[in-house]
Amino acid sequence: MTYLALSSPKTTNQQAAVEAVRRVVGLVPPGNVTTYGEVAKVAGVGPRYVGWVMRTHGADLPWWRVVRADGTTHDPARALPRWDEEGIGASGAKAVLSLHGLDARDLKGLTG
Repeated sequence: MTYLALSSPKTTNQQAAVEAVRRVVGLVPPGNVTTYGEVAKVAGVGPRYVGWVMRTHGADLPWWRVVRADGTTHDPARALPRWDEEGIGASGAKAVLSLHGLDARDLKGLTG
């Protein structure tokens, strides 16, 4: 049995989904964060797919601006200094979503 490796999209649909996620994440402006779920809504994929894209195709993206639904990040030691540089408020190791979080409607507005 042959399996397609998720790390190298083989279909046009996968390539389009990867590019959609990358486009949305790339639009999140400094000083703001959004969640995997909100990116997923705009890109038309699931939140876990957003995480996979960020991990495998997102080294050049502002990964610290994409957080879990509770405001936490997968790498607080590296994200917190970046949040501080951008003025993203944190409570402990959580971004303050009520002040700095963008929802799907906000993200759609950024996509034009």
